[in-house]
Amino acid sequence: MRAALIGLPFSGKSSVFQALTGIESGKKEETVGTIKVPDERIDKLSDIYNPKKKTYGEFVLSDYSVPHAKETVVSPKIKNMVQKTDLLILVLRNFDSLMTSDGVDPLTEYKKLKDDLIITDFVVVERRLEREMKEKKNPPEINILKKLQTILENGELPAEKITEDEAELVSNYNFLSMKKIIVLVNQPEGKMEVPEKLAEILKNDGVEHFCVSAPIEIELAELDTQEQLEFLKDYGLTESAKIRFIKSAYHSLGLISFLTAGEDEVRAWPIKQGTTAVYAAGKIHSDIQRGFIRAETIFYDDFIKYGSESECKKAGAYKLEGKEYVVKDGDIINFRFNV
Repeated sequence: MRAALIGLPFSGKSSVFQALTGIESGKKEETVGTIKVPDERIDKLSDIYNPKKKTYGEFVLSDYSVPHAKETVVSPKIKNMVQKTDLLILVLRNFDSLMTSDGVDPLTEYKKLKDDLIITDFVVVERRLEREMKEKKNPPEINILKKLQTILENGELPAEKITEDEAELVSNYNFLSMKKIIVLVNQPEGKMEVPEKLAEILKNDGVEHFCVSAPIEIELAELDTQEQLEFLKDYGLTESAKIRFIKSAYHSLGLISFLTAGEDEVRAWPIKQGTTAVYAAGKIHSDIQRGFIRAETIFYDDFIKYGSESECKKAGAYKLEGKEYVVKDGDIINFRFNV
C-alpha cells in the first residue's frame, strides 16, 4: 500500500517522515521510505518453519518537497505523484517555529489543505462536465460527477458521501479528495491532545487523527526495544507513532492480512476486508487467480493451538474453500491452482 505525506511549509513534515521511516527526507522532489508492519504471527510461524525468508506487510511512504512561496500545496506535479497513493497523511503544525512568522493554528492549516484537495478535484469535475455538455455522450459516470460537483462546491470531502459502486465508476479520475485521509498533529513535547475544535471537525469529516511529537519519535526510534518501552512510559505513551500510524492506516483502508507459510517463505499479505479467496490468490500472482481451484485454509489461532497442519486436519480445523470464500484476518492459506 502507498501513502503520501502532505503539509504546509514548516509543519515538521520531513521530521514526521523520518520518525515513521527512519530515513531523512532530503531536498529531492520526492523521498520514498517503507514502513514494515510488525506482526507477531509472522514471527511465531517463522520460529516453526524456519523459512529462508520472512516478509511483513509494508507501507510505501512518500514525502514531497513543497516550495515555500507556493499558494497551493498540491501543485500539478505533486498531484500527479500523489494520485498513485492509497492514503493521504496531512501533517499539521501545533508548535512555535522560528522559521515562520505565522501563528500556531492547526485548524486553519487543516482547512487550507482540505480546500487544496477539494479545489484540485473540483476543477477536474467542472472541466469534464463542460466537455460533456458539448459532446453529449452521456457516459455512465456523469451523474456521479454531478453529485461530486455539488459535494465539492459545499466544501465537503466526498469519501464518506458516495457509495463504493459510485466510487468505482469514477476511480480512473484518481480524485484526491476521495482518498482516505489521516491527520497527524505535530505537537511539542508533552502535549498529546488534539485541539478540541479541530478534533470535532475531523470527526465530522470522518478523518482519523492522532498526535505526534516528531523529535521525540526520532529519538525513540534509535533505542532498543526495552529502552523504547521505558521511554514511552516516561511520556505517558504505550505505543510509538509508527505503530499508531499502522493501526490507523489499516483501519482507515479497511485492511486485513492473510498469511502464507512454508520452508521458503513466511509472509503477510495485506488485502481489503471482504476480499474473496480468488482475488486474494491474485494478490500473490495472477496465474494463481486465473487457475484457482481451492484454498486450503487454517486459521492462525488453530494452527498455534494444534501445532501442525496434520493435527489441524485431525481436529477439523483444516478447510477447503472455494472462490467465493471471504478471507479472514489471520487465515493461513495455500492455494491450489492449475494453469
